Amino acid sequence: MRRTRLLLALLWLLVLPLAGCGSSARQTKGKAVVLGFDGVDPDLVKQWLDELPHIKKLSQSGTLMPLGTTNPPESPVAWASFATGTNPGKHGIFDFLKRDAEHYLPDIGLVEREKPEFLFDAIPIKAPKVINNRKGTPYWKQLDQHGIATVNLRMPLELPAEELEHGRSWSGLGVPDIGGTWGTYYYLASDLSAWDLSENSNTEFGGRQVLLELDGQKDSLFHAQIEGPTDPRKTPEPGQSYRIAIPVEVERNQDSTAVSIRVQGQEQNVSEGAWSEWYSFQFDIGPFVSAQGVSRFYVLETFPEVRLYLMPISFDPADPPFPISYPEEYVEDLNERYGTFKTLGWIHETWGLNEEQIDEEVFLQDLFRNMDSLERTLLDEIDAGQASVYSAVFTATDSASHMFYRLIDPQHPRYDEQLASQYGDAILRVYKRMDEVIGKVVQRIGPQDLLLVISDHGFHTWRREFNTNTWLVRNGYMFLKGMDSDPALKKLDHMFSGGSFFPNVDWSRSKAYSLGLGHIYINLKGREGQGIVEPGAEYDQLVREIRHKILQFEDPDNGERPLVNAYYYKDIYTGDNMEHAGDIQLSFKTGYRTSWQTALGAVPPNIIVANLKKWSGDHCASDIEQTSGFLVSNRRVDTPNPSIIDIAPTLYKEFGVEIPQRVDGKPISFGSVTVR
Repeated sequence: MRRTRLLLALLWLLVLPLAGCGSSARQTKGKAVVLGFDGVDPDLVKQWLDELPHIKKLSQSGTLMPLGTTNPPESPVAWASFATGTNPGKHGIFDFLKRDAEHYLPDIGLVEREKPEFLFDAIPIKAPKVINNRKGTPYWKQLDQHGIATVNLRMPLELPAEELEHGRSWSGLGVPDIGGTWGTYYYLASDLSAWDLSENSNTEFGGRQVLLELDGQKDSLFHAQIEGPTDPRKTPEPGQSYRIAIPVEVERNQDSTAVSIRVQGQEQNVSEGAWSEWYSFQFDIGPFVSAQGVSRFYVLETFPEVRLYLMPISFDPADPPFPISYPEEYVEDLNERYGTFKTLGWIHETWGLNEEQIDEEVFLQDLFRNMDSLERTLLDEIDAGQASVYSAVFTATDSASHMFYRLIDPQHPRYDEQLASQYGDAILRVYKRMDEVIGKVVQRIGPQDLLLVISDHGFHTWRREFNTNTWLVRNGYMFLKGMDSDPALKKLDHMFSGGSFFPNVDWSRSKAYSLGLGHIYINLKGREGQGIVEPGAEYDQLVREIRHKILQFEDPDNGERPLVNAYYYKDIYTGDNMEHAGDIQLSFKTGYRTSWQTALGAVPPNIIVANLKKWSGDHCASDIEQTSGFLVSNRRVDTPNPSIIDIAPTLYKEFGVEIPQRVDGKPISFGSVTVR
């Protein structure tokens, strides 16, 4: 949206602050490198240690140990604690999602978005704005205020990026795609049915199915429309999205081995089983504004049908609509230096693989390409030597574990012996790639420098899904319209729905509900839109009753109790930002997790169902005591049970910066410095 920014500058005579002005950065004796690898499990590292030579060497001369996580051990929650050194009750992040208490609807939990404003539906008078829901000051901002220069690459919950006088930041997890979602892919095919194209085919977390329509004049030519952002000048009514669309043409070549893909004057010839190069997408919003995106196609099939996969459309790093780095032009500079790359926070193609629109090989090709891109940027920044602290967060280890755990767990419902022979080492492959990155960083640091390699949580197999809202209905805490006190009527499965957003719920009788990955909310009077539970004694009794009763539930198929604990939020959090905390935080034993449908408020018929998705490993609602991350350092750690909340104060101590009173974590104590 470069035109938007230029026009706003003319209209408002804005003067953007320039990074780097002001006093020079403080000189330090050594540097620190913090490498985050999302979801690395300490037990898997221990199991594969002989195949991870750089980690093994560090474990012998420095430290390899578990690292405590947050409750819940969910990525945005843990990375927010990593950044701020505070517990969730202070930074205010409890899930990927948050609930709209007035309307009982889920919303993105990490950021708030404000639409741009237009004069006469044409002239932009206010740019779009993103507000970070993470409260508190991240360590890179705190260090910057004390003259310590930092470089921070793909940092989670760093949108918009903090202004820094002495450093640079690039936003990671939390950056949406061009449509404002976590990552909506596009599946284009010539054989989609009316059902495939209906609203009923929408997935909980997935993509859009787009029909490739045969041209009336040429039997090798197909047309489609790709939808992008919602037109911000319009207010959608029910059943309308007002999404802006652009045309796509696909033409099969004469021998049916490739297709030509044409988008807005760009054309590439792509063979079956291959990725295209980058395409640019321009979605015009009136005469003066456009949203610029980038993506790549993968050609799944060229004959007899034509099928394409289009990755979620990222904001163009050369022209994002709002700052996704600081300084704002930092990602633009990276784009000029290295070429186009994904800016989407949820960077890997998990949704496409989970919905089985792409296969394991396609997924891994993209994953390793993303790892290479971030590694190159990190190493070049360290080589440039312009900062004292370098931080980068890689999420490939997490995404691979989500998608491939089924192939290291023969008891998983989606275990496939043939696939296991091909991809049973996929997680290990990604861990090895992690080890290579660590090794290259070790070569670039000296004995006086500090290396911290961390993960935010561990991992578990996920074999069975728990439908929390269904449990609440079956136990009389949630009511569906048409139910009465007759127990027989509670068994009428036609009252249940596998959809989302609380279909058929009678809020005038419901005392509790669930949204997100492990939260139960009390339908509290004065807080929820149609609350019926009185604050005080009635609320306290209901919380105690639900916690006790849900822990006693047994899986009818095997007699196991899925829940390890059901925490009351005030027992695990402290602070002034607990508005979005669930009243009860569930934690599951290995093999179980909240269902995707529960996350969005659905009420399916059965409490327990088998997890038949390729998304087969998880951690989001696992128990904190069983889901530690890991810590690797080039120094010996003397602190007995360090936690991810301790990383920020450790860096403050390392660079002689006073630890803010608001910080909950404690500095990690080190023994001798490793001499390589």
